[in-house]
Amino acid sequence: MDGTVSAPSRTPATLAGAVARLETEIEGWDADRRDVARDYRLAIDELHAEALRRLVRALRAAPETRAALREAVGDEVVYAVLRHHGIVKPSLAERIETALDHVRPVLANHGGDVELVGVEPPQVTIRLLGACDNCPASRLTIDAAVKTAMQAACPEITEIVQVRA
Repeated sequence: MDGTVSAPSRTPATLAGAVARLETEIEGWDADRRDVARDYRLAIDELHAEALRRLVRALRAAPETRAALREAVGDEVVYAVLRHHGIVKPSLAERIETALDHVRPVLANHGGDVELVGVEPPQVTIRLLGACDNCPASRLTIDAAVKTAMQAACPEITEIVQVRA
């Protein structure tokens, strides 16, 4: 035997379903049992996070394995787990959406919203929706709200282009 362990052929959706079922069951437990289950999960998470940090550190240190690491992080499940543990930074797309999520409540108060149309760093293209689309103050909204949020979350984005609906 070569020392490798084969993983069960369960899909991410199947695994997420199993987690959701267990969480539902645990919610029905008394507080003491829920606390024990939470502490157990946190301890396992911390152990896994440390193992993953060490693995990523080792792969980054060896030039011949960096490409394999980049490819692995491209897998949505691997990326999600590494993000969960804070091992990789949020992608540009995630940071852009977070910035837009910060301005959405302000826009919603005026009957509007914002949609991400495209990303070509250093430029982002957006579309204002609803009442904000044809508002005479839309340029001010973009400059004061969207641009400020974008600069805080994504300093590499320096230009915001608005397209009309």
